[in-house]
Amino acid sequence: MSNLEDPKEAVYNAVVVTPKNEGDEAQISKPVESCSTAFLFLLCCPKMALNVAWAAQWAALGPLLQILISSSWVQIVQLVGPISGLLIAPSIGVLSDNCSSKYGRRRPFLFWGALMSCLCWLVMMFCTDIGEALGDTPGHLLDTLPQEQVTRKWTTVFVILTYIWMDITLNLTQTPLNLLIADFAGERQVTASSLGNAYSIAGSFVVSGYIMAFGPAHESVKPFMCLLIAVMLITAGAVLYFVKEKVFVPIQEVSKAQEIKDAFAAVWTGIRLLPKTLAVYCAIIVLVQYGFTAYMGAKGQYFGLVVKGGESAGADKCGHDGNPACSEAQNNYNDGVRLAGGSTDTIYNCVSLLYLAVLPYLVRKYGVKKVITVSIIPQIFLIVMAYCKVVAIDMIIVIACAFTQNTLLSLFMATIIHVIGSEESSGLGLFAGALNSAYCCGQFLNFIFSSILVTSSMGYALPILVGGILSALGFLVSLFFFKIELYST
Repeated sequence: MSNLEDPKEAVYNAVVVTPKNEGDEAQISKPVESCSTAFLFLLCCPKMALNVAWAAQWAALGPLLQILISSSWVQIVQLVGPISGLLIAPSIGVLSDNCSSKYGRRRPFLFWGALMSCLCWLVMMFCTDIGEALGDTPGHLLDTLPQEQVTRKWTTVFVILTYIWMDITLNLTQTPLNLLIADFAGERQVTASSLGNAYSIAGSFVVSGYIMAFGPAHESVKPFMCLLIAVMLITAGAVLYFVKEKVFVPIQEVSKAQEIKDAFAAVWTGIRLLPKTLAVYCAIIVLVQYGFTAYMGAKGQYFGLVVKGGESAGADKCGHDGNPACSEAQNNYNDGVRLAGGSTDTIYNCVSLLYLAVLPYLVRKYGVKKVITVSIIPQIFLIVMAYCKVVAIDMIIVIACAFTQNTLLSLFMATIIHVIGSEESSGLGLFAGALNSAYCCGQFLNFIFSSILVTSSMGYALPILVGGILSALGFLVSLFFFKIELYST
């Protein structure tokens, strides 16, 4: 088996990282004992809480930001998510790889991430109250006063601050959870990832079901945030209580200062040390994730403003709590948000669950390369969606993207472990962080360019057009450059 070209780079923060080259893939490390299916069901359950939170961000906070600030500033604020993912995921991955806590390598980070997320949502549910206490216009006067006399400055400040806080803590929670699942899954990485994605879909069901039952989440922020807190406490608490890790003994002791320095350096080191197969996979993820984020980052705005022709100003306050009734344009905006985050997401999630049930069989029969390449095709139809205002067609295109997204997410960890091995010293956190950075990079690039693209005459349709084009490029990269022989489930 060949090591890296520079043997000195193989030692990273007391972890011997020896990723295999493309020709070495057949020489897989010795099998690792896998946990039971019942244990996997317990282990993966916090995935539901995380996806409730991410779905809430797209479905509730995105439309709320659209009400408070301009379209371009919405895209700029949403840069926080990918930036925090780019910086935090690799760093936390390396810190957890080397954590020698008596509670294990992953659980301490999972605990603090979950706790800080719950505190964030507690503050977030009172953003409007805090804003009004500091001098913002009361909600019942928003539609009665002239626009120049209305101010929601402090509400906007606290919504943005908690939005940033939420992105940081969710990335802090997500990375150690993914690594914890991979540690226990052994040779059943595809099955574990599929089960984790099924929990994620259950989380999306919670959000879409809430929207279908109670309307757009930005109209009832307090009960919605209570729901997020409850799901996180129950699921993360179960894993923290029942899952016991072995204490990690590092090969050589390093100072905490050096450990932290190396962890932050991992943002670049993980990418620099990527084997060729994983580097190509990263390129595919960047292109395809850009494409899907172009829709997901503005799905409520796309259906509400572009397809339905609605108006976002004041749409969160009209029609309830003694406020004047919504105008037709405000109703159209809220209907579009409800359509995007409610029925469309619900059907998308149903299709995802059915697909995840057969994904291990598809991988076993056709292999990872073919499954990934073919699954990207539906997302290319975002090009058509950018020009189409027929609700049924747009919904079908979005729902078909379930095949693309669930394939890439489910095969993420299996691909890494196939290439680098599963030993404690393989640097799993380092390379998992690097590939997570690829997801964040796709999101980052989308929000950068979308903040400009949404100002065009096409509005939110133009970012979706560009997303479809980049998805097509991802398909070509996978077809011609992605070389891997993986049929394990």
